[in-house]
Amino acid sequence: MRTLVECTKASPVGDEDIAHLARRLAESGNLLTLSPSRRASDVASTGGPSSLSTLLCPLYLRVFGCWVPKLAVPGRPAGGIDVMAQIPGFRVRLTQEEIYGSLEKCGYAHFLAGKMHAPLDDDLFSYRQRAGAQAIPELVIASLLAKKVAVGLSRAGLDVRVAPHGNFGATWEEAREYARRFCRVARLLGIETVCFLTDARTPYQPYIGRGESLLAMDDLFDDRACDSLSLHAELCFKMARAAASEDKTTRPTSAELKVHFARNLEAQGTDYTAFKLQAEIIRAEKRFDIFSPAEGYLFLDLEELRSILVEIQARFAGDGNIFPDPCGVILLKMPGVFVRKGEVVASARFPEEIMMEICERLGEHFTVSENAPRSKRMEIVANG
Repeated sequence: MRTLVECTKASPVGDEDIAHLARRLAESGNLLTLSPSRRASDVASTGGPSSLSTLLCPLYLRVFGCWVPKLAVPGRPAGGIDVMAQIPGFRVRLTQEEIYGSLEKCGYAHFLAGKMHAPLDDDLFSYRQRAGAQAIPELVIASLLAKKVAVGLSRAGLDVRVAPHGNFGATWEEAREYARRFCRVARLLGIETVCFLTDARTPYQPYIGRGESLLAMDDLFDDRACDSLSLHAELCFKMARAAASEDKTTRPTSAELKVHFARNLEAQGTDYTAFKLQAEIIRAEKRFDIFSPAEGYLFLDLEELRSILVEIQARFAGDGNIFPDPCGVILLKMPGVFVRKGEVVASARFPEEIMMEICERLGEHFTVSENAPRSKRMEIVANG
C-alpha cells in the first residue's frame, strides 16, 4: 500500500489503471448481483463536513423507486454510516444475505466495507488515513468506484465537495477536471455517472457532527428545518433526481422521506423510536456558547473546525468503538450574515473536562469581516 501511494504521487496514472485498481478492490470481497429489472442508484461524496447528501439522497432515491445498496467506509467527522451508527441497534455490518434481505424489505441497505465486502478497499482507505494520503484524487476515484462495482450499480452520482480540504482538489478547476476523470473511469467500468460540484468552503447547513446530523434529520422529518437546512435538502433532492434520471420536479414531503428512513431502520435492526430517543439524548447534552469577537460578517474556518472535531473523536475512539460521538457544533448564525460583537454564533457539545481548551480553540476560527463571503451552489459534470 505504501508503494501504491508513493507511485501514485510520483508518476502519472492512466484512467485504465484507476479502473483496474477499482476492480481489484471490489473483487477482494463478495459482489452483489442486482436484477436488471431493478432500477438502482446511489449518491456518494468526496468527503467534507456539514453536508447530509449521503443521508438524504438515498431517501429521495427510494421515493423515486430506486434500490439503494450503499457500501461505505467511515467518514470524518460525520460520514453517513458514522451518523447511522449512533442509532442504538442499527447494524452497520451486514452479511450478503442480510443485504439482499434489507433491499427486499425496504429497497435500501447501508453498510460498512470490511471482511466480506471490498476488504482491500477498507484496508487501503484506513492506510491512506493513517499515512495522510486521503486526498490523492486517483485513489479517491478508485475507492469510490470500487464500492459501486462491489454492489452491482450501473448508475451513480457523486457529490464533489469543493474546498481547500477537499479530496478532488482545492479549486473549482481542479475539482471539475477530476469529476470529468471520475466519469471517464466509471464508463470503463460500465457505470453511468453524474457529478455535482458543491461549495464546501462554507457549511451547507448548521448541524456539524455525528449526533448533530441526527438532529438535522429529526428537524427535517418533523418539519422544523431552518432555511439553510431546507435549502440543503432541496440541493440533495436535485442530486438524487439527476442520479436516478428522474423527471419529478416537486420535492417529496418530509413524511415520505420519514417512511423510507423508518423502513430502513427496521430492516437493519432498530426502529424510529430508537432514533427519536437518541436525538433527544443529544439535544439534552450540555453545550457551550461561542460568541462573535466583533461586529461584521461572520466567517468560519470550516477546515479547522473539522480538524478539531476529528481530533476529539480520535481521543475517544478505542475498545471497538469506531464511531465515538463526544462532540459537535450547531451554528446559530450561518457564515455570511452580519453579527454584533458578543452575539452567540454557535453552540458546541463536547466533554466538560476539555471545555477551556476547546472553547478557546473553536473561538479562534469564528471571525468577522467587512465583506460578506460569496458561495457557489452547484455545478453538474456528467458523462465525462
